[in-house]
Amino acid sequence: MSMTEAETRQQIIDEKLRLAGWNVSDPSQVIQELDIVLKGGTPAAAEPNPSPYAGHRFADYALMNKGKPVAVVEAKKASKDAALGREQAVQYANNIQEIHGGPLPFISYTNGHDIYFQEPEFYPPIKVHGFPSQHDLEWLQLRRENRRPLSSELINTNIAGRDYQIAAIRSILEGIESKRRQFLLVMATGTGKTRTAAALMHVLMRA
Repeated sequence: MSMTEAETRQQIIDEKLRLAGWNVSDPSQVIQELDIVLKGGTPAAAEPNPSPYAGHRFADYALMNKGKPVAVVEAKKASKDAALGREQAVQYANNIQEIHGGPLPFISYTNGHDIYFQEPEFYPPIKVHGFPSQHDLEWLQLRRENRRPLSSELINTNIAGRDYQIAAIRSILEGIESKRRQFLLVMATGTGKTRTAAALMHVLMRA
């Protein structure tokens, strides 16, 4: 017998959130069924069949920090594809930003077994092994606030100064700016692979 969405949440997702350090019973950390009141939504009284929930959306989980939602988690039952929750999670994050202002909340969606995480406005979603902790989200937000364009960063030619090394590093930086995640450099013995890698890390750490 397949699990319902409520059973998936109670038996699997809640436990995985606890493993990441979240207290799902503490609304200062996690709000379940976060009521998102849409701006400009149709008032319930104007509906043909009035509902007290007209103009509302309910995010399955909102991960909180200092009273504000910093991430949303959309849940699907275990027998469904987790990716079916992506569009809902994105919409909830946009709605929350409209209401609270500030940066777009981080996005996660899951069926309990597969968990996807997305840093909005930069990286595409990736499959992860667990939910981010509160510390993880704080670090990601700090990185987002202090990120600089890679195209404006200079490569330290004292580390890697050969033309082909600079071209290789610049190619990777352009790929990262284009939201790519995987890269392969093929370099022959003696061409400075270690120096190229060190110079690349130097740029990424500064930016």
